[in-house]
Amino acid sequence: MDNSEKERIVKKNILQIFKENFNVIITDDEILDMKPEKESEASLSYYESILDIFLIEPEHLDSITGKVKDTIKKVTELWTITLHYSIP
Repeated sequence: MDNSEKERIVKKNILQIFKENFNVIITDDEILDMKPEKESEASLSYYESILDIFLIEPEHLDSITGKVKDTIKKVTELWTITLHYSIP
């Protein structure tokens, strides 16, 4: 899978995390420009969700802070596809 495809998947999932878990009613672009650690008391659960969804090791948590769009780029770099099951 190339980086653009990974970035598309990461972006879609991160936007979904925000909309579902943080009850935000703002545009996707506004979400992408947010800094969760400054705007949300629940930011730790946001970053932990990123680790869980993309199977990123906890030691990389410090690497994925910043604006949401920065998080997407960093997650794309760190995310290694590891299939533990077969895709139908």
